Amino acid sequence: MQLETMEVNERVVSPLKNLKELYNKIDSLVYWPGIFDLCKSTDYVYQGNDIDAYIDNPKRLQRNNVPKTIVCHDLKGGYLEDKYIDGSNEYNSYHFYHWNIVDTFIYFSHYFVTIPPFGWINAAHRHGVKILGTLITESAQGKEIWDEIFKSRNSVVKFADALIKIAQFYKFEGWLLNIENEINENNITQLVFFVQYLTENIHKKIDNSEIIWYDSVINTGRLSWQNELNEKNECFFNSCDGIFLNYTWTDSGLIESVIRANKQNRIKDIYVGLDVWGRGCPGGGGFNSAHALQRIREQGLSVAIFAPAWTYEYFGPKTFPRVENVFWAQLMQYLYIHVCTYDNERFITTFCRGAGKKYYEYGKQITYKDPTTNNVIERNSSFYNMAMQKHQVILTCPHLKFISMNILPPARRNDQSKKLETQKCTYETLHEKIKVLDNEIIFEDKADSFAGINCTQFTYDISYEGGGCIKLLSKNIRSYHRLFFVHVKFSKDIQARIIYRYYDEESSESNVQNSPVLLLRNNVGVKSFVPTETVQYGLEWKMSIFQTNVKFTHEIGVALTRIGSCYIGKIVLEPTTSRLT
Repeated sequence: MQLETMEVNERVVSPLKNLKELYNKIDSLVYWPGIFDLCKSTDYVYQGNDIDAYIDNPKRLQRNNVPKTIVCHDLKGGYLEDKYIDGSNEYNSYHFYHWNIVDTFIYFSHYFVTIPPFGWINAAHRHGVKILGTLITESAQGKEIWDEIFKSRNSVVKFADALIKIAQFYKFEGWLLNIENEINENNITQLVFFVQYLTENIHKKIDNSEIIWYDSVINTGRLSWQNELNEKNECFFNSCDGIFLNYTWTDSGLIESVIRANKQNRIKDIYVGLDVWGRGCPGGGGFNSAHALQRIREQGLSVAIFAPAWTYEYFGPKTFPRVENVFWAQLMQYLYIHVCTYDNERFITTFCRGAGKKYYEYGKQITYKDPTTNNVIERNSSFYNMAMQKHQVILTCPHLKFISMNILPPARRNDQSKKLETQKCTYETLHEKIKVLDNEIIFEDKADSFAGINCTQFTYDISYEGGGCIKLLSKNIRSYHRLFFVHVKFSKDIQARIIYRYYDEESSESNVQNSPVLLLRNNVGVKSFVPTETVQYGLEWKMSIFQTNVKFTHEIGVALTRIGSCYIGKIVLEPTTSRLT
């Protein structure tokens, strides 16, 4: 990475606010160099519970046979620090990194045409996740826009073609259609045609494309959220790739939706809304979001998780990574882990999440020369750039699942006041107690925290390359750390490199005994490999090189030979003939 890219650049991603702006800009779209193509994925997935390394033989499921997961991003209107194509210095901005359990990511805002920012496209594509923009119209202004579009069949086609061109130009996979205004009943035939035409033609132009309809307008043109698939919204469902149901659904409504969709063998195309903020959603969202997800999965339906940035927006950036992991740990048993493929393609990650307190290269905080004084200056500024995010580990946090919870109902403050106290909640995991009072959250570690449990954490305080690395806490040397489900295949035997450093100085001696052990799993089983060579590599870091006798692997794991902590800064899998770079 060139040093100058660390500076904030004012190139920004902007939404389009109306039809005039859309048509004025459609023939002069600004090219974004470096957009990643969508990484290919296998036709099988793993159950979310199988992330635990104690499960010896993770079960594969055919991807077409399991329900899907949409994550719909919504944070303070969107286009915050993520709008900067070259990143910003706001390290504490929201960033998402649980990509392996997502099939489709939607970037949402209340602007007319929401184009996903550059960094989100790259982060999603690197992890094999499709990404959609949002088309939204609301209130009287929205109705005026559609009245203009529906003036003729040609104007409908023109509008749909413009949306296809934008998605094709910026290499994202399609659109969420969110019409939250009345439509003239005489124009419903035109609206259905628009959805149909957009879906059919975007499939011709963009591989793996999707058009998703939000449950809002019905077949009479009235704005009426149905919370189920029925005769009032089925015409739109039949014209596109799926429907995103509103959040205030009932079990009986979901059952009826299944019966109706089953006639077309399209049960998995119903995405039931789960609002993490609660807002009428069964279970109330938040840390109890698993309640709604369980009920959705019991019907075999897909889910659309809306506004998971609640973990950041509600509790604030200070506790964000810890709250984020706890939140997703409760959902994992109902999610599925997809697998990226690397056929004769090197697998490499530095674990960077696209944000950091500082930026590191070779384990050293990078420096630059002041162009006016020629003095070497240490770069202390933080950075945020989702495009810099590298391949992330699976969510290795079964120890964060709640083993008990105590939710006290709000009580009146006193006899004279009708106001209610804030609800108090206490949750307990294997190693901590979590106390929540409104948007205040306190984590209290137990005395025997992590007793006998291997744990994988992330730290922003140390990095080999980028803005952080993973920290392996090893309490049981008979087990290992399951890091990635992958499909890596070469025509030659795999050569691997692990760059690491120990937490304590006592273990920092450069010898093979203290080096991590590499574990690779394929159809034959799990094989472990000790390094053939370990060398000092960068500031306080070491590199172990592993020569294996396998050509493909479905899993990457690391074991430590002693109880303690070890930072892993980089992992590379490549053919044995590759040069070490």
